[in-house]
Amino acid sequence: MSLTARLVLAVVLTALFSVSLTGYLSHRAASDRVPRAFGVTMAPRGPGAGAPPTSDERPGMVGATNLSRQLLLELQRATVQAAAIALAVAIVGGGWIALRSSRPIVRLADVTRRYGDGERSVRAAVAGPHEVAGLARVFNDTADRLQAEEDQRRRFTTDVAHELRTPLTVLKSELEAIEDGLMTADPATVGQLLQQVDLLARLVQDLRLLTQVEAGELTLRRGPTDLAALVTGAVQSFGARAGETGVRLVVAAEPLTADVDADRLHQVINALIDNALRHAPPGSEVRVAVERHGPEARIEVLDEGPGVPPEHRAHVFRRLYRIDPARQREAGGSGLGLAIVAAIVALHGGRVEALAGEGGVGGRFRVTLPAPRA
Repeated sequence: MSLTARLVLAVVLTALFSVSLTGYLSHRAASDRVPRAFGVTMAPRGPGAGAPPTSDERPGMVGATNLSRQLLLELQRATVQAAAIALAVAIVGGGWIALRSSRPIVRLADVTRRYGDGERSVRAAVAGPHEVAGLARVFNDTADRLQAEEDQRRRFTTDVAHELRTPLTVLKSELEAIEDGLMTADPATVGQLLQQVDLLARLVQDLRLLTQVEAGELTLRRGPTDLAALVTGAVQSFGARAGETGVRLVVAAEPLTADVDADRLHQVINALIDNALRHAPPGSEVRVAVERHGPEARIEVLDEGPGVPPEHRAHVFRRLYRIDPARQREAGGSGLGLAIVAAIVALHGGRVEALAGEGGVGGRFRVTLPAPRA
């Protein structure tokens, strides 16, 4: 049975029950009070409808008794008529109310069916009773969120295809040139090919790690960690690379201990230092600082490069996001490093921000972690 039919039936049954109960109570009260008003007693009549009055039924009382009975019969007929009118009103009014109440639900069900059939652009009209309108809003919000996630997945797939296509194209073209005798497989050529292979391997590894983090499959192995020692070790590992470009690496670390996954946080610091060295001009300085800020610990990596423009700071932690419109890989890495940084920091209950450098010059990345130990 449809919802409309159920609503109509409920209204009709309620009306009939109300009229029947009211009529029964009214007739019962009248059966006692009307004869009393005429001063007669409505004794049950004998088997013969036309039996003569008994000794107690004087001729004057017979007329009053008949009048009482006639009034009761008229009350019964009025009750039946009221029931019929109530039934008609209940059917018409209940039907109108049922249709008006169920129409938004029917429309919402139709929109849901169309959405399930693949019509992702359809949205529900926010109308009808408060509860139905609220349900329509929830449906629209959910559909918008799913659409945004679908668009993000589509962009991500396109970006990944672009990232994989470029090194594969380079590999294919150079290998074909070697095969055709246009190039020789000398150490320099092999080194270039290995660089493309390394880029592919790093991209695949980063994608796998990022997928694990977003799927909640990456488990942190927390333990008391000396943040100053961790940062100092990470900076020392970049000494040779910084020396090649004349960049000075400076550490300003305040002794702090926090419950973190040392390996994962080391990965975060490495990514930020790598990012700073790629943008720091020769002869400049990259500074890594650790300090307490109230109940939190801050790790900052500052460079004297171009920095992150304000309009890009909210987006640099997205997967495969590049500030450089030309998407130059030599200047931007795999495009997943900062996304992995943000994911790992979030797992620790912290946050990472891209800020302006000191005096508005250069770039600054700040990692904030909760509750460091003294």
